[in-house]
Amino acid sequence: MRIVFVSAEVNPYSKVGGLGDVAGALPAELASLGVDITVMTPAYATVDHRKFKLESSPYRFNVNTGSETAECGLSRWQSPQNPNYQIGFIENEFYFGSRGVYTDQNGNYYRDSARRFLLFSKATLEAIRVLNLNPDVIHCNDNHSALIPVYLRAKSHDYPDLQNTRVLLTLHNIGYQGIVEMSARRIYDLPDELFFPAAPLEWFGRINPLKAGIFYADAVSTVSPTHAVEIMKEDSLSAGLKNVLLATGNPVHGIVNGVDYSEWNPANDRYITKPYSIETLQDKFHNKVALMNDIGISPEFVQKLLIGMVSRLVEQKGIPVLIGALERILKMEIAIVILGSGEAEYEQSLRQFAERFPGRFKFDAGYNNPLAHKIIAGSDIFLMPSRYEPCGITQMAALKYGTVPVAHKTGGLADTITQWNGQTGNGFLFDNYSADDLLNSVSDAVVTFHHKKTWRLLQQNGMQADFSWRRSSEQYITLYQKIINS
Repeated sequence: MRIVFVSAEVNPYSKVGGLGDVAGALPAELASLGVDITVMTPAYATVDHRKFKLESSPYRFNVNTGSETAECGLSRWQSPQNPNYQIGFIENEFYFGSRGVYTDQNGNYYRDSARRFLLFSKATLEAIRVLNLNPDVIHCNDNHSALIPVYLRAKSHDYPDLQNTRVLLTLHNIGYQGIVEMSARRIYDLPDELFFPAAPLEWFGRINPLKAGIFYADAVSTVSPTHAVEIMKEDSLSAGLKNVLLATGNPVHGIVNGVDYSEWNPANDRYITKPYSIETLQDKFHNKVALMNDIGISPEFVQKLLIGMVSRLVEQKGIPVLIGALERILKMEIAIVILGSGEAEYEQSLRQFAERFPGRFKFDAGYNNPLAHKIIAGSDIFLMPSRYEPCGITQMAALKYGTVPVAHKTGGLADTITQWNGQTGNGFLFDNYSADDLLNSVSDAVVTFHHKKTWRLLQQNGMQADFSWRRSSEQYITLYQKIINS
């Protein structure tokens, strides 16, 4: 089975979010199971050819985006352990080599993002051709590569050698659709009828690449079974694309992401103060003490519950609900540490809480990977009040660390966290997306925390869960085979 896996970001070369984690881990696991897989991604400024031992190739090709022609190159990384696994980097100095993934150094999205990812999609198709990959399936991810099935089907005469190739489009976050103004239509070089009202690319007078990708892909998947159901039932959780998904006449396949246990494992985590495992769970306490000392939580809270949270500070992650409950949560005699960055108003609100509650509420703006590990290892509970969460990875990591999740029952959170009932379960879930329900779940966690034997059983339940990439990879192979045989 030959797969080309297309992603705008790949860990460790260009990680921004969860998509980068998936693209860095899933293909490697698929290759270990015998799949012949090539990952295609742009060669951004962060991709250090010497550090990552990339090989240059002689391949150069031109790609048209409307009236503009861009010359592209290709560099390559070959796994030294597995000949079935390689990564191809699409090179263009102006659009990729001199820039970051999605935003500039000030966090502003590039104004020509539509052209950048159109170039990436078309260049990927050219790279597949020059490398003679002949894939059985092209696995596209999110809006950045959603135009690939559009070109394969709407301009099939340009790609005669790929007409037997199937396309899987995975939706990691359906809320990001790559929508641009209709005035950008000239860059696509696609038939006019695709832009007419209600046509595949048209979206309320604008252009929506993700909508078109869903229309033309042979199959659509997302990153948890519950989220697959949610986006086919609720307009709000599908970001308006529910009817587009239903119109395909096919189900959305849901496969939970995995977590990379080579990075997220308390037994060998290089960032934490004292490694521990389910057999030495008592040593987790040393990491709590170290975290509190490092960030300035008062020692008086060392025997009380410590809440940790590592998140983007955006509405989707439930920050409004969190802020609405914080005042009452802090009256419970607990301490809280939050690491994250995002919308200015949310950062400002959390800074104000930190000023009002010194020694028991700490907020660190930005992203700090070592600190993220320390928070997950040192906290007693891990908070994820997301309004919607296609999958989520940090709750699965937290479970491995014996850090009990408190989360909104949605998407992948519902698929990986089971409600504690006194004997079984690994966390606390609240059904209604509200500050009151979040508060009630935290209260339940506080009560349980003070029953030490019960809390230990709850922690052990989480640590025993298996969310490795092996399980997810096996499900993807089954889905690929189904698409190939359809």
